[in-house]
Amino acid sequence: MSPKPTSPALRRRSSRSLPATIIAILLLTTAALAVWIGVTRITTAEWPPFLASIREDVASLAWDSPALWTTAIILILIGLVLLLTAILPGKHNTARIQGPDSADEHFSETAMSRRGVARLAVAHVDQTDGVDSSTVKATAKKVDVHVRTPLHDAGNLSEQLTSSLTRKLQDVGLNPTPKVSVRVRATND
Repeated sequence: MSPKPTSPALRRRSSRSLPATIIAILLLTTAALAVWIGVTRITTAEWPPFLASIREDVASLAWDSPALWTTAIILILIGLVLLLTAILPGKHNTARIQGPDSADEHFSETAMSRRGVARLAVAHVDQTDGVDSSTVKATAKKVDVHVRTPLHDAGNLSEQLTSSLTRKLQDVGLNPTPKVSVRVRATND
């Protein structure tokens, strides 16, 4: 019996392109510098002039030198930060949508991007009476909504929007439903 085909997970984590780019640039720069120094040494039989002062400074350092220890600690911390950034998983790019009850959860997956959740929230909130404009920031666990209203007294508009948007996200099937927070501000403030 052949195994069932599997597709890549829809709920991916963000890429680690920034640490990879930093390391690639550092390694490329180091390699280019080493090649240049090596070619200079081979062709002229001398080290480049700027290395003379560096060699003298390094030769004068002792193992218990505070400058040496400080440099080593800083380089170790930078290396650990880059290593942890590369190893630890990033934030999820999408929110999981619960499928129909009859669907097998092991073979079907539905997801919505965080941008899609934010657009859904903006569309829902902007249709509400008393809302002039809104901006939304969405993560996998939280949806922050900033609403501007022309009303002088917003009353309980914030609570109404919070409960309405929470119901909308539950109806869509986001699992788990993100926590919704709404801040209302009058346009004339």
